[in-house]
Amino acid sequence: MFSVVIPLYNKEKSIGNTIQSVLNQTFQDFEIVVVNDGSTDNSLQVVENINDSRIRIINKPNGGVSSARNRGIKEAKYAWIAFLDGDDLWKPNHLSVVYQMLKSFPDKCFFSTSFSYLGNSKLSKNAKGSDVIIIEDYFKESLNDYLVNSTTAVVNKKCFDDVGFFDINYVRGEDLDMWARIASKYQLVKSFEITSIYRLIAENRSDISYVSVRKTFINNIDFNNIKNKYEYEYYRLHIINRIKSYIVKKEWSNLYYLLYKYNFKLLKRKIFVFN
Repeated sequence: MFSVVIPLYNKEKSIGNTIQSVLNQTFQDFEIVVVNDGSTDNSLQVVENINDSRIRIINKPNGGVSSARNRGIKEAKYAWIAFLDGDDLWKPNHLSVVYQMLKSFPDKCFFSTSFSYLGNSKLSKNAKGSDVIIIEDYFKESLNDYLVNSTTAVVNKKCFDDVGFFDINYVRGEDLDMWARIASKYQLVKSFEITSIYRLIAENRSDISYVSVRKTFINNIDFNNIKNKYEYEYYRLHIINRIKSYIVKKEWSNLYYLLYKYNFKLLKRKIFVFN
């Protein structure tokens, strides 16, 4: 039913608990595809010591999380790809909630539940109960909410045939780029039930280290192809937030690069007329 794709790179302290959270699911029809992306610690040994025939390990040279996810998608036996990172967790009902969503919306192929943070008392903005809705405009709703991430997304493989795979050139924001591309063609079905846990404090988190903005999806936003005001505002806010982050972190080269690339215009709200 589900192929659970887990990219793995140097997560020896957390990967065991991550996989166990999948094995503890109340819905048990799944395989686990662990893509070992050239780990240099004991991550691989931890996975090998877990005795369950549904776990498949794919070893590959280090190429980044996008290449690992892409390999997992291509190797998956089932049509439904459920994503989970190697240091995050699912609650026991995660796949069961998704399965019920699939039955309720058989014509849809892009689904997400909701998450909470571990390591911080703050809940995600999308903690609104257990309602399930169709997101009519992904970009509009994303302005005020976290709709999907790499622990909550479930995607039918056919979507990747239409929109392509994760961009291996991005070190950061590759998931945001992917969800936006899928949402541009397919409606997202969203459950507000919290079924996954995102660990803010985790080993080897890529989002806390320095990365050149040239290696993120922020570098390739084409405002000439924006379809409506909500999509424009969605990308504009991502850039503004990245600028704020660079100021706080004193990453001046990234800051100046963004300001130059987008000609300062995005610092001010601009009104466009869309068809």
